[in-house]
Amino acid sequence: EWENDPLSMSESSHFFACIMAGDSGERFWPMSRARTPKHLLKLFSDRTLVEDTVRRLDGVVPLANVFVLTNTAQLETTRAALKGVVAESNIIAEPAKRDTAAAAALATALVRARDPQGVLALLPADALIKDAATLARQVGAALRRATTSTALLTFAIKPDHAATGFGYLEMGDAAGDGFRKVKRFVEKPDV
Repeated sequence: EWENDPLSMSESSHFFACIMAGDSGERFWPMSRARTPKHLLKLFSDRTLVEDTVRRLDGVVPLANVFVLTNTAQLETTRAALKGVVAESNIIAEPAKRDTAAAAALATALVRARDPQGVLALLPADALIKDAATLARQVGAALRRATTSTALLTFAIKPDHAATGFGYLEMGDAAGDGFRKVKRFVEKPDV
């Protein structure tokens, strides 16, 4: 369904990615701790989850346009984990822990300051993605779509079972080129 056209250099120069890596490490305890949060673990390869996330963007977003947002306590360990992969100046500690909305606002401000025409993909640092090539094509298609749309774009994985730990998207009508409108987001239930 998704476009498979390679991105041109001039087109991709306006594409940015911000990887959110500010987790405190509590949800994956005991492997993950405040000093070694999940995004710094090597769970599925010989690389950390955050490095795997950066590498998935190869060919879609120029490496110089990849930011990693973390917290002050994890700044140096995140920089060490990404040494030679992401520019140290692009690995930034959030001024205060304020979760996803504030991270998105900071990422938007960083991109806007560097390139007023920049288009941003906001990604978690700790996702398990089994098909990196498909994700890269989809991120590229979404970034291209965002250059001509005023809509906010999101990715969703069709669930194969109910999971009370997650919210979900109620899908709307087709919007062309494999995209669909979202009717609403349904928050995860209070348990």
